[in-house]
Amino acid sequence: MGIINVGKVDTNRVEFSGYSGSGNYPSLGASEAGSLIYDTSLGKLVLWTGSEWEEVKTKGTLGLDASNPAASPAAILANDPSSANGVYWLNHGSGAYQTYIDMTNGGYILCGKIPASPADTSNPWSYNGSRWSSSSPVNESQCQNTGSGDALNRAYYEYQATLGFRFAMSSVTNVLTVARGGVTPRDAFTGSQYNTSLSRNDFLNWIPESSSQWNNQPHCNRNGFNRTDSNAAAMRFGHTMNNENECNSNDSAIGFGCYTNNQSSSGSRNCAAGGFRWASTVRYPYNGWIFVK
Repeated sequence: MGIINVGKVDTNRVEFSGYSGSGNYPSLGASEAGSLIYDTSLGKLVLWTGSEWEEVKTKGTLGLDASNPAASPAAILANDPSSANGVYWLNHGSGAYQTYIDMTNGGYILCGKIPASPADTSNPWSYNGSRWSSSSPVNESQCQNTGSGDALNRAYYEYQATLGFRFAMSSVTNVLTVARGGVTPRDAFTGSQYNTSLSRNDFLNWIPESSSQWNNQPHCNRNGFNRTDSNAAAMRFGHTMNNENECNSNDSAIGFGCYTNNQSSSGSRNCAAGGFRWASTVRYPYNGWIFVK
């Protein structure tokens, strides 16, 4: 039978004996397994297992410290449905890390940030940029907030989507939601072409510029993940358009990591996040955010 090390008992509460730090814990043997004390420096109950002291995990602690990371936001919400937007600890196999999670919309992990600058193809999130295929974190701590930046964390290449993605442009609240499961974000952007059911208007409504900027590009509305419709245009995620009624010479795009007219390495018909129009060519660079669920 375990021992509860009680300092005081009255009709309203039980007060456990307090000890500040593990160096001051009582010395117990195997026969005293189950003893409880209160660590005043941690602000937590501690249990003697018979061989070591362990913090007592209570409801709501999952994902709140490095010693108790969650495998997914769904696990956090199952443990505590009232969990709010904020920073949580996760572990997908390579170790615990912290990231911002959008709990309001059911648990979307912030796994990547695309900076608006530089606007040209030197941006590491341009179509040929190194970020898309990364298998190690970049500025991982930046994913603990929703400010702009250039970052990706372990969820980008380790966490497999079950429901899909939320992509934000210009503002973290200006989002386009895409249903897709069974892939990590990295694999979604770099793997086999995947076409979505999104429409031209979905993309025109997503980018902050007036949709009239693309009125002269009504044809060949193609969108998807890592889509290439000709050797002249491609996108990591986005939508391309053309003024001519064919798909071999698309001139404009909206999305992440897009280019047209063979301008993947130079020119102005490309974007890391945002879009560009044709005649005259104008690029609209924006900050971008990648969320996965």
